[in-house]
Amino acid sequence: MAQPFEALYRLTFGDGDVRDIAAQVGTVRARMRDEATGLYRHGYDASRKVFWADPETGLSRCVWLRALGWYFMALSDLCEILPEGPERDGIADTFRDLAQSVARYADPDTGLYWQVVDQGGREGNYLESSGSSMIACGMLKGARLGLLDEGMAALGRKAFGTLKDRLVWRDGEPELGGICLVAGLGPEDNRRRDGSFEYYISEPVVANDAKGVAPFVMCYTEMLRAGK
Repeated sequence: MAQPFEALYRLTFGDGDVRDIAAQVGTVRARMRDEATGLYRHGYDASRKVFWADPETGLSRCVWLRALGWYFMALSDLCEILPEGPERDGIADTFRDLAQSVARYADPDTGLYWQVVDQGGREGNYLESSGSSMIACGMLKGARLGLLDEGMAALGRKAFGTLKDRLVWRDGEPELGGICLVAGLGPEDNRRRDGSFEYYISEPVVANDAKGVAPFVMCYTEMLRAGK
């Protein structure tokens, strides 16, 4: 999530060297991408000792939507910010790979994505607004940048349409629901946050939280840029 800001700083005020940014994206792909799904787990512990981490891989158990969405949006931002070159090419490849992977988990009826992405339909799981906005925004931006095809843009538009339909008006003000308030892993003295499916669906679901409203608005800006 910090890499777009580092990229802007380096290109504006620094030496323009973005190799470290590309290396960090590459490390995340190498360590956190699940080969079976093409999705990324929420957390990784290099020591493999933290209670929520698998003792062999260091990975947490689940794919949490908003973590995936933040990463997806960061990749799309980097593709927009970075100049042509091998670093941008590598990040663009990672972005396209994730877009193709996550698209397989879109709910066919709504175009939205599940709180625990790869366990759609499991009891207690739900279609979450903030991460769905992030994925849709990234797909629309990726299409605008020429990195993703029209099929991906259509998925982004479908998700945005559903999110728009989720808006309700209360006392003249819009309200967007279906937003996970917060989720995390640990720390040691908070074992409830253990990275299990049961944990992710237990966090409060709220309306108009900034972590959901902001990506929804950003998704809308991409719709406007596309003239939709």
